[in-house]
Amino acid sequence: MPEESPAERGERAADATPPEPTTDGGVALDGAAAASGASGAATDEPAAADPADESETAHETDADTISIPLPRPRIVARIARRETRLTTRRGWTVGLTVVFAAFALLLATFSGSGVAPTGYEPVVASYVELATFLVPLAALAFGHGAVIGAAERGRLGVVLTLPVSRAETAIGVFAGRAAVLGSTVVLGFGVPGLLLLREYGLAGWPTFAWFLFATAAVAVALLGIGVAISALAPASTIALAGALLVWAWVALVHDLLAMGVLAALDGAGGFVAAAVAANPVSTYRLLALAPTDAGGAGLAAALDSGLSVGVLVGVLLGWVALGVVVAAVAMRAKRI
Repeated sequence: MPEESPAERGERAADATPPEPTTDGGVALDGAAAASGASGAATDEPAAADPADESETAHETDADTISIPLPRPRIVARIARRETRLTTRRGWTVGLTVVFAAFALLLATFSGSGVAPTGYEPVVASYVELATFLVPLAALAFGHGAVIGAAERGRLGVVLTLPVSRAETAIGVFAGRAAVLGSTVVLGFGVPGLLLLREYGLAGWPTFAWFLFATAAVAVALLGIGVAISALAPASTIALAGALLVWAWVALVHDLLAMGVLAALDGAGGFVAAAVAANPVSTYRLLALAPTDAGGAGLAAALDSGLSVGVLVGVLLGWVALGVVVAAVAMRAKRI
């Protein structure tokens, strides 16, 4: 065998040296196939996930599933302003103010004639009897089309295409209409109050101001019930029928049944408190007449049963909250 030259021995040693690895785990030149196989294996077998990452992701998913977003005050305020503008343009503010002012002026003219300078209380008592029937009817009529009427006209569907929730929409609609209705009550009954102020002076004005507050409170409470009926009803006609039935119950039927049961029970104090709290109109009547001497035995019995002025105000606020919550829940399930 011929002896190899030094140059040939160097070339053979270089061929025997293993190729250098590359940065991707393969080898250069002749090892390219090996690199391809390694990358294919990496593709076929995904890397094991970190258990901590998996638990964190599952926790975030569960939180997103069960969390209930709270209404955003800025969004609710914008919807309320929009609803206020729309109802004002449709003439609700002027119409309700004129109705309240007309009836209040008539009562102030006829019931206030021939009374002493302390004539605030008789006039306020007459106003309470008027408001017992008129204000609930106006509030329920004003609220019964707030949701279903807008849905049938297509206006509510446009609002819901915006990044707002249905609960925010329901609360905003109620808040906007409550501002309009409260303003009409104060203006409608307040204009005759200025005449009473001129007639009788400042002596009995706090009693009249308390009447305005109580009337606005019961109007907002019944508006919440009207908006809830509107959110629950599948059509405007059904919402109107429901509003009329509720008005007949709170203004007429409830007190008649309560007086009958009270007479049968021979004056149970606990039943008096429950009967008053179960009807916002009964609560309003006692609340508005609380500063006056026109309450009679029924007012005294109710106050003795634990229904103080603070409790009566809390009951009306509870009716407001109940109406808004029912409307918001019904809006979430309503198909629009």
